[in-house]
Amino acid sequence: MSLITQGNNHIFISGMTRSGKTYFALRALEEVKQGVLFINLQNADVPSKFNKAIADQISFVQIVKGLRAGEKINLCFPNSWSMKKINLTISFISTELLKSGFNEKNNIYIAYDECQALDKLAIKAVRLTCTRGLYLGVRCVFITQRPALADLSFYTQSSEQYIFRLGKGEKQYFQGKGIDYDECLKIWKEKGKHSYVFTDGFSLEGRTAI
Repeated sequence: MSLITQGNNHIFISGMTRSGKTYFALRALEEVKQGVLFINLQNADVPSKFNKAIADQISFVQIVKGLRAGEKINLCFPNSWSMKKINLTISFISTELLKSGFNEKNNIYIAYDECQALDKLAIKAVRLTCTRGLYLGVRCVFITQRPALADLSFYTQSSEQYIFRLGKGEKQYFQGKGIDYDECLKIWKEKGKHSYVFTDGFSLEGRTAI
């Protein structure tokens, strides 16, 4: 069974540090046949299937070409770049990918790691990707350790939710999605370390670690 359904929808993956969320996300994205752009804000380690690209050494045209070929791109940012410049670049890429000729049958994934760190400019662009992306062939994957700090649209627009261990401090997120925190806590305890809860908005399903 695939780790993600690979349906034409957006995905939200959350969990505290070391809960297994990023490992899960990368493993799941390795499986898809489509191109994947992994926005690596923290320069996290990624599997060898992902080709590392530094933002100031690759052009947008090269990114699109790689995605069309089904490439898995690990987009990192120079240490010298400010967060403002990083967010400006993310905003540009997100917006321009909507204009790049992808569609529902010929689609790609763009994964935003630590999406709660995006600023207002980037959020505005990514919101547009949320609302128009599926029709234009761009599926979003949002990854965060603090879902309550992520923009509301990121998880309300995501029909697939993969929830790794979280604390009660994320109450706003659980309430916003109508998810019972106590039920999730029970599942995490029963399924063990790195287990997670899958929900499509209709039911909760506990799954063991991959």
